Amino acid sequence: MPIAIGVWFALAGAVAAVAGLSGLRRSRQLRRDGLSAWAVAVPPAVPAGEPSDGSPRRTLIQYSLPDGRVVERIAPGPARKAAALRPGQQVLVWYDPEDPEDVIVYGREGRTADRVFVAVGVLFMLIGTGIAVCIS
Repeated sequence: MPIAIGVWFALAGAVAAVAGLSGLRRSRQLRRDGLSAWAVAVPPAVPAGEPSDGSPRRTLIQYSLPDGRVVERIAPGPARKAAALRPGQQVLVWYDPEDPEDVIVYGREGRTADRVFVAVGVLFMLIGTGIAVCIS
């Protein structure tokens, strides 16, 4: 039984580590191979019938492509409420030229979360290996 528990810990850790590594790879690839542009934060339109409470649940960003098209996309949420984008604020974005909807926003690309996933994944793999090897 301890071997099965150890294997499950190691597998869960491997999934977390792969998720974190793929997120880090995506950010690095977009920053290296993607195009950059300045985006502007725009308040989202309030649906009809809903009162505007002054605190938007989400913020849209708009950025222009070299061919003149304007892309509007929901910005990733900030880690802290104080770091939320204000309407009219400009932020730097990197996007994939073949898929302009694939974007990362400077300061909001989630590298810390991806690193935590990798660290916790490796820790779970080590714990699982220890359980499987030492206890059995």
